[in-house]
Amino acid sequence: MGLNPVAPRADVAAIVVGGGGGERLGGVSKPDLTLGGMRLIDRVCGSLLAACGAGCVAVVPPTVRVPEEVMRTLEDPPNGGPLAGIDAGLRALGIDDDVLVVVVSVDAPGVAGLLPALLEPPLGPDSEGRIAVGGDPQPFDQYLMGVYRAGALRRVIDEAVAGLGSVRGVGVRRVLRALALERVRVDADVCRDIDTPEDVAWWQDFLGN
Repeated sequence: MGLNPVAPRADVAAIVVGGGGGERLGGVSKPDLTLGGMRLIDRVCGSLLAACGAGCVAVVPPTVRVPEEVMRTLEDPPNGGPLAGIDAGLRALGIDDDVLVVVVSVDAPGVAGLLPALLEPPLGPDSEGRIAVGGDPQPFDQYLMGVYRAGALRRVIDEAVAGLGSVRGVGVRRVLRALALERVRVDADVCRDIDTPEDVAWWQDFLGN
């Protein structure tokens, strides 16, 4: 798994979506899950802070402690799903339309290896974002491992609210697939998230704990 660092950029911000209730992990708080001697939220936010100079916000419950340099927000009402979380994160960041926003789930410990694929080279002039394509056994579009132009992200969310009344419980793919996106293939290990005890064991082995 490549872990080449990305130079800090003042035109890039980040939203970390806190994830679900961890039901398949026994109801554990995913942000607080410790792997390799570090909580998931600290690992993911640390990688993002090193690259995203326009701010980083974590969409997590108030019970989750966030790193000092990270903003906190939560969709209202809570448990609205990742798209509602992205909407809340955008509002909290308060960034201009031309800023790029990296969007990842908190259960993506491989984000450091993902950032070079998302941010290099620059997006094409007609592109509204870039998402990772990966997974096992079949690669698929990873909308929660992507970078988006803030204005385009706001536009499709606002259109969804106008058409549906709310983005609460609305699937990320349903809305974000309307964007003009570039796609980049990544190794399955880079985009492996944490949904099951088997995923936890894999990452513990990889990270040495």
